[in-house]
Amino acid sequence: MTPPPETPPVDPELPLESAGAAEDSLHGEVTVGGTPRGLAANGVLLALSRAARSFLIYEPSNEAIRAFLQNLKYTAESFLQRYGELEFGIRPFEIVLAGEIVYLDRDRERSLAFRLYRDGVRKLTLRPGLEWHELLKLLEVVSIRYVGVRQTEDDLVVLLWKAGFTHVAFEAVEGFVADTEGGADAMEGSEHGSAAAGPAINAPPDFDLPLPVRPSMVRVSWREVPAPALAELLREDDSQAVPELAVRSCEELLKVLDDPTDPMRFADILPHLNETREFLFSEGLLGHTVRLAYAAASTTLRDDKSDAECSEFLAGFVSAHALERFLHSVSRDATEAPPELYALLKALPGDHLASLVKVLGGQNGEASRRVTRRLIERYVVDRGDEIVKYLETANAALACELLRVLRYSDLDRTLVAVRSLVESADVEVQLELLRSLEALPMSSEVARLVLRLATTDNEEVRMRALSLLAARQASAAFAPLLTRLKSTAAARLSDTEAERIGETLAALAPDEALAQFREWCKPKGFFGSVIPGLARLQRAAVSGLVHLRGEEPEALVRAVSEKAGSELATYCTQAMIRRRRLMRGEAK
Repeated sequence: MTPPPETPPVDPELPLESAGAAEDSLHGEVTVGGTPRGLAANGVLLALSRAARSFLIYEPSNEAIRAFLQNLKYTAESFLQRYGELEFGIRPFEIVLAGEIVYLDRDRERSLAFRLYRDGVRKLTLRPGLEWHELLKLLEVVSIRYVGVRQTEDDLVVLLWKAGFTHVAFEAVEGFVADTEGGADAMEGSEHGSAAAGPAINAPPDFDLPLPVRPSMVRVSWREVPAPALAELLREDDSQAVPELAVRSCEELLKVLDDPTDPMRFADILPHLNETREFLFSEGLLGHTVRLAYAAASTTLRDDKSDAECSEFLAGFVSAHALERFLHSVSRDATEAPPELYALLKALPGDHLASLVKVLGGQNGEASRRVTRRLIERYVVDRGDEIVKYLETANAALACELLRVLRYSDLDRTLVAVRSLVESADVEVQLELLRSLEALPMSSEVARLVLRLATTDNEEVRMRALSLLAARQASAAFAPLLTRLKSTAAARLSDTEAERIGETLAALAPDEALAQFREWCKPKGFFGSVIPGLARLQRAAVSGLVHLRGEEPEALVRAVSEKAGSELATYCTQAMIRRRRLMRGEAK
């Protein structure tokens, strides 16, 4: 339902009691706007102003706070969806939209317009696609100014710049703001403050209002500004153009260093360069970062101290800290690092492998780990032995990642790495070792390493190792597996693992396995019937007989079923069904 003209839009899902109580305690602004679009804009501004001032009145956990936040979200999203971009012009006590006044409050203490105007903001734009976290950040900035800025805090324009909005833009001018919220009285000088406070500036009470209009002393004539020049001017003034302007300022400062007549040194501009670099890091702007690095690297310096400072500055572009910031910005489906990052690593000196290994150990996201592994793979050919050496001191997570690097790029060193880690007790490392061994061609050493993992304390690792032995036909593992099955059948061996060992034995050496299964299925004499763990050995035999051809395996399964208990007899029946399906499938 469309709200009446005299009422700004309010979220219909707000609790009526909470919304009403909150409105009563924060009333004061005038509802203005003569068009539906103006009323909607007024609703957004009232919601923003009241939500900001509510933090002065209520505790953060109060229900009224939630009501104001919900109303702000609803009004802003409703306007952007219906009317598109919302561009406000800021006046001392008014806010206008395309010439229409959509906010009016002449109370200096509560007026949102006055707070913005006093700090130098002259235009504020909310663009379609505005996300909730950006709207909350804008609310946070405005709320800070309502609470009051102290000497150690930034003004509203600086806070807006630091917020790094994507869908919020603004235009600002230089302003003159008191250090405290006390107005002119707080700036009168030592009469109102302690002598230790130092000299103060005496400002008139209306220092933060617009200058009075003076009569024109000269004839003013209109001159049309060319459209390209106007577009360029507006582009430079847009908050989205900050990276380009920041890098350009650094390039111009670096050019000054090439002038032998200028006394400026690299140390003089280093703080500005560092701040710009950190800004580019935080925004993940690799293209601008590379441009700044190349500008610094190509600068001719006049003394050894400046050369050392510049080298340290350049090393910061590919430090572990910098690489981590870049990798956090990669997309979830990324498989390769951006070309700009490869260019940085290639152009700048330093031990990049050590930095990448350090970064790899601290990554949580799968995409960033995948991209980091791809970067490290570039060093495997020349420095693969160093990567293997890192495994000696790596934690479990880093060891798994480095094993993946070697598995995809160097199988010879993969075998060396597996050999050094095969005694690890970490389950994740053991599973990664099995994946690495699976990528290697089968040999007696590979079979021995897999067999070692088939005897670890973790059943999942043992089961996967058995599957690998069976799939790779590692016949050399038959005797050790048979010995282990006999020695553990009566102890800690589970039925599931016994079944898997039986299947593996049948796959590795069918004839030898059949002879052993025959002995377990038809034990001879009294002593044969009391073999330790006979029931589990028979279960392993039945599981292996499922995969053997001929009539004898089926007869042996029936022999076990006739004398077995109910549980084993049921398993034998299931095995016979599986065997017949398997044989029919092979026949087809």
